[in-house]
Amino acid sequence: MRQLLILYFLVFVWFNATAQDKGFEYNYNINLNKVDNDKIKVTLQFPATDETTLIYQFPSIIPGTYKVYDFGRFITKLKVYDANNNSIPTERLDVNRWSINNQTLKATKITYWVSDTWDSMLPTRVFEPAGTNIQKDKVFILNNHGFFGYFEGKMEAHFTVKVSKPSTMYGATSLKPIKTSSLTDTYAVDNYHRLVDNPIMYSEADTASVQIGSTNVFIGLYSPNKKLDAKTTAKSLKEVLKAQEKFLKGKLPTDRYTFLIYLSDKPSNSGANGALEHWNSSFYFLPEMNAKSILPIIQEIASHEFFHIITPLSIHSDEIAEFDFMQPKMSQHLWLYEGVTEYFAGLALVQEHVISENAYLEALHQKIITSTTLYDRNLPFTELSKECLEKYSVEYSNVYQKGALIAFGLDLVLLENSNGKYGLRDLMLDLSERYGANVSFQDDQLFDIIDDISNIPEAKEYLIKYVTTSTPLPLTQMFHKVGILYQEEKISKTTTFGNVGLSMNDKDQIIIDDITELDEFGKKIGYQKGDVLLEFNKIEVSADNIGTIINDFVNHPESFPKVKILIERKGKIIKLKSKTQVNELIEENVFEKEDDCSEQQQKLFNVWLNKSSQ
Repeated sequence: MRQLLILYFLVFVWFNATAQDKGFEYNYNINLNKVDNDKIKVTLQFPATDETTLIYQFPSIIPGTYKVYDFGRFITKLKVYDANNNSIPTERLDVNRWSINNQTLKATKITYWVSDTWDSMLPTRVFEPAGTNIQKDKVFILNNHGFFGYFEGKMEAHFTVKVSKPSTMYGATSLKPIKTSSLTDTYAVDNYHRLVDNPIMYSEADTASVQIGSTNVFIGLYSPNKKLDAKTTAKSLKEVLKAQEKFLKGKLPTDRYTFLIYLSDKPSNSGANGALEHWNSSFYFLPEMNAKSILPIIQEIASHEFFHIITPLSIHSDEIAEFDFMQPKMSQHLWLYEGVTEYFAGLALVQEHVISENAYLEALHQKIITSTTLYDRNLPFTELSKECLEKYSVEYSNVYQKGALIAFGLDLVLLENSNGKYGLRDLMLDLSERYGANVSFQDDQLFDIIDDISNIPEAKEYLIKYVTTSTPLPLTQMFHKVGILYQEEKISKTTTFGNVGLSMNDKDQIIIDDITELDEFGKKIGYQKGDVLLEFNKIEVSADNIGTIINDFVNHPESFPKVKILIERKGKIIKLKSKTQVNELIEENVFEKEDDCSEQQQKLFNVWLNKSSQ
């Protein structure tokens, strides 16, 4: 699973409570039956306005991709007309914007062609779950920001989209069409945020649904060679979602959720596989494999993506609530939006026994190795977050590594200082209840808010020290609290028994059977082939204890400054003597359960992994 380059990405929506642009409405038409060289024509009709200039535009970036894609690059042959079909002059201001002269003739219609991003050879390839796919008579991926633009200052107007389609295709989406037939679907949304937030996948119908508490979960799947089906996928996802429902104490903040899963039998054009999250859906682009191979991957990614219904969809700052599609201002709290989500994704699965304890601990171990070796460990996480689009773009993926470790550390601080009664999950649920989808907080006030809600001052101190400064996470101390030994570099004393080959004679005695690769100690003490081992430092040697003797000697040479080995050689009893040669063994990134945990360590470990009742 880890051999796949899996990039986890988030997209979210904030439904602005301001009034819509009264009297203005977007009416889009798109025909999936008419495809020209992987391009589709789009028609927009709208009421005339008295504005002298109109600016029509496509997003330069969408929330959560943390990369500028400039979706206007894929728009060609844009033309503008008035109500009498007269052409109106336009000027392309930049890659994403067109200026429309609305003084003499009043614009009421725009037409243009949209190119497929999945096949594009243009630089800065678009991550597939954020892009567009046009395969005539097979499958269409409508990430709506790639097909439909908006006028500057009119994002809050109402949008209607009519999709003409082949009768054999079904549109899988969280949107509910206001009209539908075998040949057309019509969707209506309140604003552009809502439109972008709901991708649609048109293909031959392969769907399934499961009920998780009060939430209806729908799966739409496309597998070109039928290696997987939606029903099998739904059964696998149900296990994950039930675990998450229990982890969130039954509080799933949406009544419906849709998984759109595209399995590809071709290499990714962007070089990545993964998913993109929305408010009540997520879109997946993954390699087509057999069910046994791909389902664990889908489970792992889905666990992360679904948890975004908590952060940032129910907990977010003003930067997210007022997202600017053209020139966004990034929040400083990616540790919260991505780090906590990634941490919860694994924690919920191990607590509810979907994955094993060893698998989860090894996943944390790998996050330590990745975050400390591939990224700048001294970069303040708030700086990384604010500058992730440009200055620190190469550091972005650390949000899934160090970000999750930050969340782990915060969880321990909360649990430790509440005697196990209040953890990070409780904090997130409390934050979600205070704010929710429609209320945001100010970015620079989050730590004070956490201090107020948790009433645990150590939490704020931890966040200030390890999120806002260059102070590295105290990983050794953090894991020691739960009885896990982590050392970035461990120097051990060791030695050898001489690098000899041992066997047993017909009297069940241990003999030196091979001396072809004797090391320095073996030569110094004087082993010869056929020597029978009788005693080691006055301990009688037998088949039952030879392993223990060698293990103790090799791993604890300080306990054996001198060695005396009694042997039998050709009928004679001989004593071999030598000083022990002590070597240093350097191990990197040691991560293992401690042998003798204290009662306090074990208690915190049990609370952390929900093992108290086991």
